[in-house]
Amino acid sequence: MFFNYFKTALRSLMRHKLFSSINILGLAMGLAAFILIILFVRNEFSWDSHWDRAEDIYRLENTYVRVGQPDRPTPNAVEPLKQVFFDTFQEVEAIARYIDGGVTLRHDGELFSQQVHFAEPGYLDFFGVDVLKGGFDAASVKLSDLAISERTAEKYFGDAPVLGQKLTLRIGGEFRDFYVSAIIADPEVHSVVQHDFVVPFNREYFAGARWFSEDWRFAYWQTYARFAPGTDMALIRAELPAIVDRFLPKNQQGQENGRNWSMTLGLVNIGDVHLYGNGTNAKPDVLYGFTGVAFLILLIAVVNFLNLSMARTAHRAREVAVRKVLGASRRQVVQQFLGESILLAFGALLLALTMVEIALPYYNEFLSSIIEMNLLGEPAMLGALVLLGVGVGVSAGSFQATYFAMLKPHDVLYSNTASDNGTSKLRQGLVVAQFSISVALMIIAFFVHKQTEFARQLDLGFTADNLIVLSGTNNERSNEIKQRLLESPFIEAVGRSSDVPTEGSEDRLHIRPVTGGDPVMLDGLPTGPDFFKVYEIPLLAGRYLTDAGADVLRDRVEDAEYASAANIVVNEMGAKLLGFETPDAAIGQQVSADLSSSLRVDATIVGVVEDFHFDSARDVIRPGIYYIDFIRNSDMSVRIDGNNRDAAIAAIEQAWHATYPDSILRYRTMDEMVERQYQTDDQLSNILAAFTLLAVLISCMGLYGLASFTAERRTKEIGIRKVLGARLADIVGLMLWQFSKPILIANLIAWPVAFYFLNDWLNGFAYRVELGVLPFLVMGAGALLIGWLTVAGHALAVARSNPINALKHD
Repeated sequence: MFFNYFKTALRSLMRHKLFSSINILGLAMGLAAFILIILFVRNEFSWDSHWDRAEDIYRLENTYVRVGQPDRPTPNAVEPLKQVFFDTFQEVEAIARYIDGGVTLRHDGELFSQQVHFAEPGYLDFFGVDVLKGGFDAASVKLSDLAISERTAEKYFGDAPVLGQKLTLRIGGEFRDFYVSAIIADPEVHSVVQHDFVVPFNREYFAGARWFSEDWRFAYWQTYARFAPGTDMALIRAELPAIVDRFLPKNQQGQENGRNWSMTLGLVNIGDVHLYGNGTNAKPDVLYGFTGVAFLILLIAVVNFLNLSMARTAHRAREVAVRKVLGASRRQVVQQFLGESILLAFGALLLALTMVEIALPYYNEFLSSIIEMNLLGEPAMLGALVLLGVGVGVSAGSFQATYFAMLKPHDVLYSNTASDNGTSKLRQGLVVAQFSISVALMIIAFFVHKQTEFARQLDLGFTADNLIVLSGTNNERSNEIKQRLLESPFIEAVGRSSDVPTEGSEDRLHIRPVTGGDPVMLDGLPTGPDFFKVYEIPLLAGRYLTDAGADVLRDRVEDAEYASAANIVVNEMGAKLLGFETPDAAIGQQVSADLSSSLRVDATIVGVVEDFHFDSARDVIRPGIYYIDFIRNSDMSVRIDGNNRDAAIAAIEQAWHATYPDSILRYRTMDEMVERQYQTDDQLSNILAAFTLLAVLISCMGLYGLASFTAERRTKEIGIRKVLGARLADIVGLMLWQFSKPILIANLIAWPVAFYFLNDWLNGFAYRVELGVLPFLVMGAGALLIGWLTVAGHALAVARSNPINALKHD
């Protein structure tokens, strides 16, 4: 019986090749898009799921809170919290900590940049990292030992024996020898713990560093705690505020909790750190949005499949009627058509999997990710795809099966045709649903792209081109490298600052306005005298800062102290916030600035500069104050001759090696830093555009098939119309109007839906495009035009047909 069903289905497919091709190809494209998106989303949500007892491992994070200022989240934890947790929670089984840092590595006379985990004993045991060769036991490890991954061993030693080999690291300003005592397994690509290079922690390495202390203002430990199985984490989290209240020092050495600052503690499961941890660049909302797009595309494909299947009911009504007359039961009819639908769905699924395998390399390159599909190695995924095929087949074939099961043979055999029985309206409704989704996606994709371009072309207030930022110059040789750089004709200017645009400013200063009232908050930026010149930030009034004594708040000398008074520069927004109506009115005025809870400086405004962006378009420009503090100039910005870029970079390298012969040059370009801010949004725009195009294509394929069916069904009617005098334009207009109505209705549904989602997304930007009416109208007209072009061929063919042949049509 089932073999007969199979033969019947195959004959039907071969008899209607156009419908069959559109049905299978459209569904396959929808399934392929769905699988690709779900693979990406699953990949993002599955980070760090490979660890043993991952459900019990949590990262401890700190967020600094200061009244009237934005919170400052950090992925790290302060030094005292390890012992506090052991003393407070009996559920804590173990805690692993490490300091993540970049060092200069010397091997065979060459210098390399290497990321290192300075880990406490038991680090590898805590995470269950496989030791492939050698040993790194907590009880026997020496301070000169180190553990490296297989890929790191291959990088430095190739195929040579590795155990016992020496690698020299520059730590704390001096080179120290370490010896490989263990080869460990490579870390997973999708993991926040990249244990390629593990060095035993030694306090001596960081002695003297201002941040390396038990001071709660400095969080520098990556801290992971493993809790006993079954621990109620809600109860643990409820105790965290009490820990802060109990242990955070109050009014000690300038640390004032309560009045000025405090902190909150967070526990994030290791599997959630990638998406929800402090410091992550991931955007879970975007992933949820992509998941929604995946299901919408799948819905379009299934609707397309169902619509075309329903359109064929008239062709198979006589066959079913004869089967029923010969004794076929309703159950057998349902089995037959559900079986055919599931068979088609699985055929489309196989084609979709082929498409996915072909597309994956390009997909990975585009996303800068590593996404794999291993069906044999993942039975769960294979089972999910089988269920997907069955589900799509049943959902798409259920209507057709039900329709034919309820069909009365007498009605079909007597009139030699099948009644519409309301299927025409249902098909129109499904077309409306398809194009509602497609039009909404078209509008959303357009505005996402427009906002991304708007943000990218936003006037930053400074010139980002031809700017190179160096790190590692905040030391006694800072002036030396600056002078060497300026000796090159390809270097135009050199400036220093504690932070640079796109990376944010951490200082928040309270200043009392000249009009009185409560102090207001301004973003503080310690700079050098040439910062504004390098960034080409225009001056509105007064002058820039210099290295003259009155302009310097703190000089680079031994035991340097802050001056009690200094000159400052503010931006235009800062001047307004301080109560000055114009930039000129602020010049020469003195204000009191609180650099900390215990340090107040009498600041004289000598310059007002234009507002400029220090963050992305998502953030509003904030009032700013700029002052010279040579101790805190951690970044050096170099403006180069854009016409001689290679020569300028060579000059930077030469100056660096002459000044810091034992250090690796690390630099980044400002234009790339600016561009990187919009990388995620740009990817979102491109992916959304690609899948929107696919959704429209699938919808058009369905519309093309329906147009072919409609032309065939209305051949006799159109022949009569032509005999009665209808012109070519009348016939074409009639056909186009039939398919225009559902598209127009789809626009009315899509517009408010798209507006709602776009408005919500754009609210995340401080500077955004406006949701004008014209793009909605253009997208709607575009969808209508696409629909017309899709059905135009069939409309013209029918309109040009000979009425005599049409009237002979049965």
